[in-house]
Amino acid sequence: MDESQFLQVFKPYYEAFAEHDEAHRMQLLREAMTPEAEIWGPKRVFAGYEQISEKITGFHNNWPGCRLVLDTGLNIFLNSARVGGAIVGPDGSVRARGEAVIELAADGRIQRVLPFWEPLPPLPASWPGALAGPPRQGSAA
Repeated sequence: MDESQFLQVFKPYYEAFAEHDEAHRMQLLREAMTPEAEIWGPKRVFAGYEQISEKITGFHNNWPGCRLVLDTGLNIFLNSARVGGAIVGPDGSVRARGEAVIELAADGRIQRVLPFWEPLPPLPASWPGALAGPPRQGSAA
């Protein structure tokens, strides 16, 4: 799959996250996602249009006036893409940044979203030094 196929469904997906009207949001979700699509969270998997719409309502409640936006280009591998996203406040400031892996179904719509909002932790102290990379820039070593 190429970038244009991903962008074609990303547009209504991100529009759905901005939509407060539930009927219009459901229409956007049907355009962007398969009926059995999932958004994985740290504590729950939101599956299907109704649960994903419920997740979006929660987003609006937790981040009033904010928008979820695409924040990077796409790193594509077969039918999956890794992308950067941001939560942008009403004043245009970035409130949070993260990445997601988004998988498309055979029909070209989104079937799974795995968002990651937290930065990666450092290696466990017990990890063998010979199998560890050099310290990352900006991290305490």
